[in-house]
Amino acid sequence: MSDNGWVPELVQAPAAWDTTKGEGITVAVMDTGIGDHPYFDDKDILPGYTVFPDEEDGRGDTDGHGSAIAAGVLLVAPEATIMPIRMDTGATDFGSSGDSDDEAFRWAVDNGADVLVVPWVINGTGFSGEEIEVLQYVIDKGAIIVASAGNDPAGEVGYPGLVPGLVTVTGTNRNGDIWFDNTTTGPEVVVAAPADEMTAPVPQDPTLGNTELYANVVGGTSMGSGIVGGVAALTWAAHPDLDASNVIQRVIQTAGDGGGNRNEDFGYGLVNADQAVHAEDIEEVTENPLGYPMGEAGASGATPDDAASEDPAETEAGVETGGPAAGGAEANKESNLSTIIVVAAAVVLIAAAIAVWLVLRGRSRKNAVAAEGGPFGPNDGQPQGAYQQQPAMQQQYGSPPMGGQGYGGPPPGPQGYSSPPRGQQGFNPPPGGGDQGAPWRPSDPNRQ
Repeated sequence: MSDNGWVPELVQAPAAWDTTKGEGITVAVMDTGIGDHPYFDDKDILPGYTVFPDEEDGRGDTDGHGSAIAAGVLLVAPEATIMPIRMDTGATDFGSSGDSDDEAFRWAVDNGADVLVVPWVINGTGFSGEEIEVLQYVIDKGAIIVASAGNDPAGEVGYPGLVPGLVTVTGTNRNGDIWFDNTTTGPEVVVAAPADEMTAPVPQDPTLGNTELYANVVGGTSMGSGIVGGVAALTWAAHPDLDASNVIQRVIQTAGDGGGNRNEDFGYGLVNADQAVHAEDIEEVTENPLGYPMGEAGASGATPDDAASEDPAETEAGVETGGPAAGGAEANKESNLSTIIVVAAAVVLIAAAIAVWLVLRGRSRKNAVAAEGGPFGPNDGQPQGAYQQQPAMQQQYGSPPMGGQGYGGPPPGPQGYSSPPRGQQGFNPPPGGGDQGAPWRPSDPNRQ
């Protein structure tokens, strides 16, 4: 895998690693599963899911495609969690499993996937109904879908990459220029990522008779989609307070020259992990900047607040997962907000308790003085001719007006746990000027 060093360098991932390597973000690889290999031994790989009823989970790969894509994700985000979703064996086209393919998408997001990488395309037209609704469901649940555009220079972007709301990836060569000879372009392309020849791990399944640990793969937009999945993981890990829409916003607004311009060849441009993680003043969005499969947010009826499957073991493939709670980073965001609310409530209660203690203490001292015949005589009677003491100002223990500090709502101004303020993004062009070569594309249907 050392031969792939040009890939993280091209997308400027090493500069992002100073801040994060993707820990805490779960990336589902919707492919042929992930096989055993020494490369994965020290990585966080979940059991995952399979659409095939005679298999236990997604930890099997008789083709090698899924293993290659997972390695691509980890090449950029080495500490991300990988969830293998086995939807194909490599011997047949994707989509042959029918309803079980749709169930795989739902299972992934219901069981903690933050980012779903879809490194394949189905060519043709007329995708509607459940095929579109399941993508909407994933987005409504608060996750990001990264899809490859295809590897046919003369063709059109296929499903699911042609659907609005997805981060559709085309491919570049080692120079960062669009690899027009082996990738698909079109108006649906969102970003570009490395897709040139790479080294990939070969699954070490004894039944396959593999003798080599690694092999060179042609590349393609499949590998590019894995790279973008890794960039999304880095971005979300660095900004866990963001929702999926604003993670996408950071990825697309910092791609290419950072100008936020899009064209049919490379979308917004080559992804830039450094800027996606570190850029300031990225304009906040309230909805997915790429749109929605069914036209509007929430059209599937799902929300990020939906509970996970009650018992993952009872799903169609009968698999359990060690993944995070459903809702992914959105759930983590809500958990952080709940913590803030609890701490604030505790502060208010402590302040109230101190106030009550001060009142009771004052009364106790007053009663003691009266019982002992204090300076004003028994029963607090004041002797004639004595100085008339002015009554003390009554202490305020309630919330001051306008939610003053320490009592009510947070002080005005940014709090550091919401999206950055609107304004110009702080993108710095790479050395040598801001000209950005055209990006690249995904793999051909079902292959790197």
